[in-house]
Amino acid sequence: METRTAKISAYSSGGTASAGSVSYRVSLPSNWIKELGLDKDNSAELVFDGDSITIRPARPDDITLFKSAAIKAGHHVVQYEYFDKDTLCSTLVCDFTDKSLRVINHTDNLLKNAFGTQNKPSWDDFLEFMAERCVPKTRENLSEILKALDLDHYDAVAIVEKTHGKMAEDNQWLRITKL
Repeated sequence: METRTAKISAYSSGGTASAGSVSYRVSLPSNWIKELGLDKDNSAELVFDGDSITIRPARPDDITLFKSAAIKAGHHVVQYEYFDKDTLCSTLVCDFTDKSLRVINHTDNLLKNAFGTQNKPSWDDFLEFMAERCVPKTRENLSEILKALDLDHYDAVAIVEKTHGKMAEDNQWLRITKL
């Protein structure tokens, strides 16, 4: 791993930006850009986790291309098909290596879509969705439930994998395929 220190340049924002707005830029070494397979005609995806910024080639928006690229890269990829009874409502392809996902909705009923009106959910949105599809962390007899599921700690994704996200109060469930 190579580390470099870069100067941050500040610029006054123009156009429709509010008065006093500032944009920041950092120059990247050209050999790093080439190693990422990028050039001036590509887009990059920036991921901010609260402590650091990761720059990587932009992943395709198309769910099929996204899935193919993640599998080709050797990533841990899981496909979730979200159903209401027998009706497929949403398909989620999740790249656990990059902590990214793509979603396609198969219904216009926003209440049945995995993320409602949101078409580009974040990884945190995905984790929240999974938590909503399983027993709450505050459940009184949680340790007994985890033991019955053969889990030693609370992990919403692992719980959903065991229960397929079935809940007593609705007809939604997930078909899970590890790719």
